[in-house]
Amino acid sequence: MFNQGGKPSSQWRREVDLYIYTTEVDEIFENLKDRVEVIEEPNDRFYGMREFIIRDINRLWVTFGQVSAFALLLNAVHTGDIETIQSLVDGAKFNPNQLTQALNEVTSGEYKNDNIAELLIKAGAALPLTIDDQVLQRYAGQYKSDSGMAVEIIALDGKLSAKPNDEGSIPLIAVDEVTFKPIHHDNVTVIFRIENGTTAGFEFHDGHQVTQLKRV
Repeated sequence: MFNQGGKPSSQWRREVDLYIYTTEVDEIFENLKDRVEVIEEPNDRFYGMREFIIRDINRLWVTFGQVSAFALLLNAVHTGDIETIQSLVDGAKFNPNQLTQALNEVTSGEYKNDNIAELLIKAGAALPLTIDDQVLQRYAGQYKSDSGMAVEIIALDGKLSAKPNDEGSIPLIAVDEVTFKPIHHDNVTVIFRIENGTTAGFEFHDGHQVTQLKRV
C-alpha cells in the first residue's frame, strides 16, 4: 500500500506499508513480539480486521491482519447462518458490547431473526440501553476536528446516527448516556463532551487513536 502524502518511515504516517493477510494473527504476534519492534499489539479495527504492526530492519511498517471474529459474526447474522454463529459464540471471546451489537441487528429491520436473537441472548447479549429522546436531541448537530474531519450527528425516532463527511448514515447504540458505538464497528467509540449543560463536542476513539471534534 502506497500512502499519498506519506512521511519518512520513522514517523507515524508512512510512505509505504506492507500488509500481510493471515489466519493466525495472534499466534504470529506471540512468535514475533520479543524479536522485533512492535508498533501496535493485536487489536480489532473498525473495518473488520484484527491487526498488529511491527517495524522491519529498514524502518518500514509491516502489518499482519486477518478478518476479525466480530466481522465474521456480523456477516453470519446478516446471512442468517445460525450454524456459524453458534460456532463463533462457542469458540470466540466476544465482549458484551459485541454481542449486544449483533443482537440489535436481529431484533428489528431486514435482519430480524428470533432464533438468532435467542442464541445471542443465551451467549450473554442484552438489548442496548434506551436513552431519553431529549438527551439524544442535544447531541444532534454538526461537528468538526482541527484536521478537517466533519461529522453530522442525527437524532431521529429515539435513535442516534452519525454521518461522516457527507457519507452514509451509521446507526449508533448507547453504552451509557454519553457513550455510543457504531453498530458495525466494535473498536470505535463516540464519547460526547458536556460543558455547562450543553454539548461542546465529542471524542472519536478508533483503537488507540483519539480525535477531538468540536460542535460548530
